[in-house]
Amino acid sequence: ANTSPVHLLTRSGATIHLAYRISQSVKRLEHELEGHPGLDKEVVDSRWNDLHRQNAKLVKQHILKYRGFLTKIGQAASIKAGSLPAPWVEELRSLQDELPI
Repeated sequence: ANTSPVHLLTRSGATIHLAYRISQSVKRLEHELEGHPGLDKEVVDSRWNDLHRQNAKLVKQHILKYRGFLTKIGQAASIKAGSLPAPWVEELRSLQDELPI
């Protein structure tokens, strides 16, 4: 594993940037849904599931790129069915068995 200060700073910056992007995507959807209070629950649930799936894929790509401790966090998150939205658990589950070496 690359533990040079530059690599660690790059990884930290990329992780913070990804967290910010995810946070902003959640806020955008919340704002959008607030503007449409009469939407059917199934439509709302579908929009949330789509966003969760998209964000989970971004996180998984990030984990596969930077590995290390992030892999352990992803593996732990993948067994949190009931605590995390299903698309997150589904997307991160492959980190349990299929993590390339």
